[in-house]
Amino acid sequence: MSDVRSNGRGKGVEEIGTDKGSNQPLVSIDPRYYRPTEVEQLLGNPAKAKRKLGWSHRVGFQELVAEMMESDLQRVPKARQRYGPE
Repeated sequence: MSDVRSNGRGKGVEEIGTDKGSNQPLVSIDPRYYRPTEVEQLLGNPAKAKRKLGWSHRVGFQELVAEMMESDLQRVPKARQRYGPE
């Protein structure tokens, strides 16, 4: 089994994952699969997951927003410590 690691050459699309022992390239980036960083609108419909997999959400929208906000707020003190106050 290979021990895959990033060889540190290149960034983003140019980065290549190599076998740690032989340094042979194993993984490369295909830019066709990049998603824009700013998407205007994201919509999802869980109906197919429910129909095909029997999946349904356990977290409601309000709870999800609360979890996301809590996570962001926990990062604020760490960011201030690292980068200083605004």
